Parts: sequence; structure tokens; C-alpha cells
Amino acid sequence: MLRIAICDDQPSERELLSRFLRAYFAAHPYEYILTEYARGETLVDDYEDGLVSFDLIFLDIYMDGMLGMEAARGVRRFAPRVPIVFLTTTPDYALESYDVCAYSYLIKPLDGDKAAALLARFLREEYDGRQKTLLLREGGKGRRIAYREIEYIESRRNVLLVHLDNGEEHRVYAKLSDVERELEGHGFLRCHQSYIVNMDRVRTVEDDFLMLSGARIPIRQRGAKTIRADYFEYLLAQAELTRI
Repeated sequence: MLRIAICDDQPSERELLSRFLRAYFAAHPYEYILTEYARGETLVDDYEDGLVSFDLIFLDIYMDGMLGMEAARGVRRFAPRVPIVFLTTTPDYALESYDVCAYSYLIKPLDGDKAAALLARFLREEYDGRQKTLLLREGGKGRRIAYREIEYIESRRNVLLVHLDNGEEHRVYAKLSDVERELEGHGFLRCHQSYIVNMDRVRTVEDDFLMLSGARIPIRQRGAKTIRADYFEYLLAQAELTRI
């Protein structure tokens, strides 16, 4: 069940978006539950009290009381991965939205075609994408890890260290080349003989990759120009998908 929240202090704006969602999901086979909020404070309080867990949040930038950006920061304390789509009359906050890892933004008044394109991308990349997992075998046990939770993978002889975005580390016996083939086409890059990085978790790239966790991942000297080019090509492709 897809759980969606709309947080906007204007009842007419909430109704417009909820009508769009009803029409969209009437044509697409997803069951969903929609929750509406008139204030950012209420949304954050519900997360703090453990009452809600959403798969997608539409959040107005300008609201009475707590502004959307402040509400997003509050939500991020309890739900660091939930996709947030800002609703705004101007794209001025687009850069600031990166501070709270916003998924995207929509300009008011709502454009149905652009909203449909964004929702289709969310379903494809985020909601359906959570089914894509890497099977880790540790001893006699197996565990599946969502691709999007992996920050980077490090090879040490016959052992792989799988580093997750929450700081966890898993040791598995496997070949990096086998894992590389499985992850191909899902935003991962083999940047070194001993490393694969999740390009969505890269903060900056210079002589090495600086990850969001602060880890520095080396780039092999041979083919370094091609590796950087592949990374920037991926960034450009993601930017084009995100552009609404």
C-alpha cells in the first residue's frame, strides 16, 4: 500500500492535488492511502510520535506557521529517506531543497503532465525500485539489502565489505566482479580494482570520490578520466530526469 501525504495550508491546493492523484491512480494499478495536513507542525509531530510513515510527501514551501523547508528538516530527523516533493510558486528554493535531500519540486499552479511525469518517475525509481536488492550471504545466513541503501563496496582479498548509508558494514565472501555485473545499470560505478560506489551517495569528486558519509574512495589512475566522465554523464542524466 502506497502511503502519500499532502501538506499545504490552502484547502483548495490540497483538493487540486488530491483530485490529480485520484485520477492518476484510477489509471495505474497501485493501491494508496492519502493523508492531508494543513500545517507542517502537525506532520512533524506525527512523525515524532511514531504515528506515521509515508512513502511520498508533497510539501508546500510557504505555509502559515512552520515553513515547508523547516518542516522538511523536522521530517528528516525521523525519515531520512522519504521522498519529499516541494510545492512552490517559484523555483527559488530549488538549491536550498538539496539541503534536505528533496526528491523534486512542482511549480504552482499544478501542471498535470509534469506532475504525472514526476509521479511515474517516483514509482519507477523509488517505490518499485525498493524491490531491487542484493543478496548477501554471511555464513549460513542470507540477507537482502536494497540497492539504494548501499554506499560503497570494498574488496579485501576474498571478502567484500558492503558499507550501508546508515553506517552498517557487512562482510561477505564474493567476487567484486560478480557483484559489479549484478549492480550494472542501477547507478553504481567500478572506480577502482577494489571499490564500487553508489553514485547517488557521492558528495564530490576530485582525485577521489568523497561520499556522503565522509569516506574517501580512490579512483584508479589508469582510466581515471573515463571514470570521472562516466560519473558526470550519470549526473547529467539524473538532472534531466529530475527536471520538471
